[in-house]
Amino acid sequence: MLVDMDVVGAWTTLAASVVLLAATLIVLRERLPRRWIDGLVALGGVGVAVGGLLFIEDVGLASWVVAPLLLAVSALVQWRVLFAPGGPLRT
Repeated sequence: MLVDMDVVGAWTTLAASVVLLAATLIVLRERLPRRWIDGLVALGGVGVAVGGLLFIEDVGLASWVVAPLLLAVSALVQWRVLFAPGGPLRT
């Protein structure tokens, strides 16, 4: 077991990640270069994964490696698809 279950830390991490993602996609999207936006979106995905893992007891090392990586990539792919020039949330 790497980290004990921490409900307050989990909620704090999830809330911070959601605020980061919302600020990035709503406010900062037009102001920052695309590489910065990609990095912030991936970081938000990692935060969601870590926050979710903090709710669970007895999480293995593989979960701490795979979940943040998977959510970082999937958040980035979702951002690219939804906000693509022909996507449903294009501006």
